[in-house]
Amino acid sequence: MAHTELKFDPEEPSSPVEDEESEDEESSEDDDQSPKKRSRHTITGRGVTMAMLMSDDIMEAGEGLLSIAYLGKKFLADLLPNGTIYWPEQKMQFNSPSAWAIYCKKLVNPSKKSGCGWASVKYKGKKLDSYKSTWFRKHRPVHSTTSSTTTKTTSVADQEEEENELASARKGSEGETQAHRNESFQSLSSSFSRKTDGKRISVKHISLGKRNLSHNQNTLVECTTFAAQGRIQPFTISMTTNCLLLMDFHSHLTTSEVVGYLGGRWDPLTQHMTVQQAFPCKCRLSDKEMAGKIEDEIRLNMDRRALTLVGWYHSHPTYQADPSLRDIDSQMDYQLQLKGAGNAYNPCLGVIVAPYDLHHSRKDSTMLAFWVAPPPESKPCDYGMPMSMSYTISQDTFITQDVLTEMKWLTDFYSEEPDLINFKDQWHQSTSFMDKLKGSLAKKFPKDQTDGRFLEYIHNLLIH
Repeated sequence: MAHTELKFDPEEPSSPVEDEESEDEESSEDDDQSPKKRSRHTITGRGVTMAMLMSDDIMEAGEGLLSIAYLGKKFLADLLPNGTIYWPEQKMQFNSPSAWAIYCKKLVNPSKKSGCGWASVKYKGKKLDSYKSTWFRKHRPVHSTTSSTTTKTTSVADQEEEENELASARKGSEGETQAHRNESFQSLSSSFSRKTDGKRISVKHISLGKRNLSHNQNTLVECTTFAAQGRIQPFTISMTTNCLLLMDFHSHLTTSEVVGYLGGRWDPLTQHMTVQQAFPCKCRLSDKEMAGKIEDEIRLNMDRRALTLVGWYHSHPTYQADPSLRDIDSQMDYQLQLKGAGNAYNPCLGVIVAPYDLHHSRKDSTMLAFWVAPPPESKPCDYGMPMSMSYTISQDTFITQDVLTEMKWLTDFYSEEPDLINFKDQWHQSTSFMDKLKGSLAKKFPKDQTDGRFLEYIHNLLIH
């Protein structure tokens, strides 16, 4: 497995595609903290400096608190008490995140012409713009004639809202699940305790424009085809049925989002990626401590099987398999992490599985393989463009012991969780969740599964 690690961070995914920088970012040494100027900042969101965040106890000075990760290189710096940046490696001081970011990036990529520091620099592992958003929410006037004040200002706020909703759903899910068992379900929506506010609409990439704080990071974006862009897919892909089957099984188990990694091989001569095996993360997305241990375990398992890291997958439990703005940033980040040094090129593939799209009654899950085209150099603050990736399916001869073991472990992991799907319940009209699962997995069975033994194994795993 490659030494590069993919770190799935649901709370704050790192993104190499920078957010739009405030054009009037000023030196913290000259920062005017007068009430009049601060009021202007809270309305427009422009001109906010790290010194202002420090004065409000949102950030504090310290050594090694600031970092930049760019094209495989990492830079560390100190945050000084006056809000400036000291880079000990070259004994240099910078007045703003942008100044330090563009300097470091030009060392790696001399052609780099701009850098948006608030999205590129991290403080204690989180992007600076999330701390700016915290300051912005704290100081923004409750009543304002500015239209932008009626919108959600940050991806952090969106994520907090989503996590709070999920926590509330989990607290009440035990009683709700029992109520569901006594009820005859006639529609997809009533099968889930998860809140749904109608169909989620996917927007076109062209409608996004430059990124800004008003963008909801959960916004779904339609993928573009290479044919529509007059381009050829940069590499070919094949996926095994065992890999597809395990991703699908994992995604079906719960109403919560799941995530995992993809192991396979990359042939630089033929420019072909073979995705051979899925490696599910058996932990909650919010459990950062356990996530690290699981990733170490997956790395070892890939090494033992002589596989390399070629991508990742996650689920959209109840809505379509279009990537969100957060997914796009995460995928772009992972592509850069796996890119390789010099002339070497190692691609990264993203897969989204939608097992229970509330607005479709088909049994087969929707699976989308995608890749992100970076924004043009002239528009560094635009979002990358999500591109759908075509792939061929390679049918395995038999179910491997790895797949059987992972299915058992996943079932055990979710067995006591309140968001576990009750496969005895009805999914849609007279079709049970178990029938739905079997219908989706059957299309991904290997060649030797024609006698129904594997279907019986799945049934016995999930229904006792």
